[in-house]
Amino acid sequence: MVDLFSNLLGGVTLLNRIVTTGILITAFALIIYILLYNRRSRIARAFAAVLACLIGAYLGDLLAQIAAPPPHVWLRLQWIGIAFIPAAALSLSDTLLSATGDVSPTRRIAARAGYVAGFLVFLLVAFTSWVATPNVLESDLQQLTPGPLFFPFTLYYFGSLAWATYNVIEARRRSLTATSRRRMTYFALAFPAPALGTFPYLLPVGWPAGLPVIIPWAAILLVNMGVGAAITFMGYTVAYFGASAPDRVIKRRLIKYLIRGPLLAALVITALTLSVRIEKWFGLPGEIVGLVAAATIILMTQLFIVTLQPTLDRLIAGDDAAEVKRLQQFSERLMTVSDLTQFLENILAALCDLLRARTAFIMQILPAGRNEPILVTIGNVDLGQLTAVDAVRSALSRVNGKPMSNGDQRPMFVADVQRDKPGTYELEHDFIEWNGYWLIPLCARESPGGESQPLSDHQTDAPAGALPVLGVIGLLARTPDLTDEERQGVALLVNQAARALEDAIKQQRAFEALERIIPEAEDMQRRMAETRNPAAPTVADFELTPAGYDDFTHLVRDALSHYWGGPKLTNSPLMSLRVVAEAMEANNGNATRALRSVLNDAIERLKPDGVRSMTATEWLLYNILEMKIIQGQRVRDVARKLVMSESDLYRKQRAAFEEVARIVMEMEREARERELKSRPSSSALDTISADQPAGVRS
Repeated sequence: MVDLFSNLLGGVTLLNRIVTTGILITAFALIIYILLYNRRSRIARAFAAVLACLIGAYLGDLLAQIAAPPPHVWLRLQWIGIAFIPAAALSLSDTLLSATGDVSPTRRIAARAGYVAGFLVFLLVAFTSWVATPNVLESDLQQLTPGPLFFPFTLYYFGSLAWATYNVIEARRRSLTATSRRRMTYFALAFPAPALGTFPYLLPVGWPAGLPVIIPWAAILLVNMGVGAAITFMGYTVAYFGASAPDRVIKRRLIKYLIRGPLLAALVITALTLSVRIEKWFGLPGEIVGLVAAATIILMTQLFIVTLQPTLDRLIAGDDAAEVKRLQQFSERLMTVSDLTQFLENILAALCDLLRARTAFIMQILPAGRNEPILVTIGNVDLGQLTAVDAVRSALSRVNGKPMSNGDQRPMFVADVQRDKPGTYELEHDFIEWNGYWLIPLCARESPGGESQPLSDHQTDAPAGALPVLGVIGLLARTPDLTDEERQGVALLVNQAARALEDAIKQQRAFEALERIIPEAEDMQRRMAETRNPAAPTVADFELTPAGYDDFTHLVRDALSHYWGGPKLTNSPLMSLRVVAEAMEANNGNATRALRSVLNDAIERLKPDGVRSMTATEWLLYNILEMKIIQGQRVRDVARKLVMSESDLYRKQRAAFEEVARIVMEMEREARERELKSRPSSSALDTISADQPAGVRS
């Protein structure tokens, strides 16, 4: 019986260490997640402080269990979390309640005073015996013994926790939307658990020697499991604050992170810990068993994620599962330039093998008459780009019976005629001879008049019954006296190449459409992040730009293009911004100079700290704007100084304009807040606008 209780106690203590390690891993992983995705949110930063206190308390407890005597050093270190967690909990509750519009300077001062008190308590524990003495109780539950100030600290601890819990319940009561109320319910239920599970209950009373020690160990195990579940639920709620992404994306990202991060790490540590026990029980080498088990767990976790990912995505998406599936298919099936090149290389190689040709090329011809470089070549191909295009135009003019000049910028077409008519051309089978090459035009599948024709660029001045030419295949081969089998093979390969070019054009247009909507989508996500608060969103949350001007980034870009004078600056709708009105006082009432000063201030906010560098990444956007806009230097000179190509400079410049627009938006919101604070609330609308949550904007 004694051995049974001893083994049972050993199992419970071992499981408790594993759970404690899991709590440490989960807390640390959530802090990393907050730093990656939610660092701009005051609520998330306050929650990270609670997690840091939890790490300090549980790390000291774990080290005290596994360290050799005396453990009092680690038990004292544990107080770095115990002493600060009341202040961290009070600060977190204050940020939540402030996000609902209930701002209280008293709560904020109390939270700051709590951090000072926590620092003093930790110093007293570390260097004196006033709160806890270094004497360790002689039992399986090693604890410090209480000092004269321990019981006043207990009152302070639970008093602060009660106040913080009341604030969280009040924040839930003030939540108006169904989504925010549901999330705040999760948060309110889990909120007291970290502080309640951290307090050293056994320090003042110990544990009677006559009672089984397994009872408190089992209770500690259950409490620790509850703390682990609580911080996970709290992390799920906090993940939505300050994150500029849809709820669906946040939920999916967090779940995948928890599975691949803390869950996988906890399973690996569990396997390594149990391997030591297996070595004692079965006599097997513990290191080998632990490594094999850890590797197996890692591989099986990845298999689990890959296998269940589609099902998990559908469950997360809910009613939007069909749309999410289409988005995933769109991403997986798009063809990049490298994919297109590889596919055309395979087609050209098969065609050369079929016709026993050693030199061949495939070239794309853009709809507007401009040409791209040769996409794919086999053998020694030496063709000038313009010469090749002229050759194709000349050959097609003979086919269509219509001359096409070198400067003709219209799309090229091939007449879609039947082979049984004498002297006509059939697309898939016949060749056009030019300069020793046999040319095969690659045409779209539909004529410009077809209902399913997506290539609208080709529909201008299209001949009747014509197909737009997307590219050309050229081969140096024998005289094309082909067998029926060879003709069928050529027809199949040519059709595949034409379809690839046609699909590439469609996808290019899809990319162009995405590039146009991405800035609006990013801005919408930023607005979603600002309105994702426990209370109902206010009018100020949705007030972004003057009425009638949605493309704010476009307006800022136009004003910057005429920074030193021009109609896009002097007649800019940005003149109606309140921040510009404020700047007019410092610019003698000149609206143009005021707008220029606002843009200059926005550019200066992009300037990093430290010594200026022309090659450092953090200085890139500021350098582009300062040299090109403020100094008015030429694009070529700016690109040379920044060591980049002109095309790359234009891409970075677009990102710089977006950043300036974002900063100007923030300056405008600050100006409106100042105006609201400077005037009394005379209407319900003023009251609602002034009730903007401070914590959300942080």
